[in-house]
Amino acid sequence: MVEGMELVSRLITRYAIFESLYLKTTVGAAAAAKGQLTEALLKLYAAILRYLSKARRYYDRSTASALTCFLL
Repeated sequence: MVEGMELVSRLITRYAIFESLYLKTTVGAAAAAKGQLTEALLKLYAAILRYLSKARRYYDRSTASALTCFLL
């Protein structure tokens, strides 16, 4: 879990830099590339959110089932 969170934080930080560097320009051919980069970043951020959601569900379920077994 810790490794996954570390990876997520690195990805978000790295691509925030991409956003600030490459999404400012909208001149000529850069406008088309900007749209493609925006689309790719949205897909990446959606994948990160799906991962975090699944990780939370997994760990919530594991903790609850472990507590249930402990109490029985």
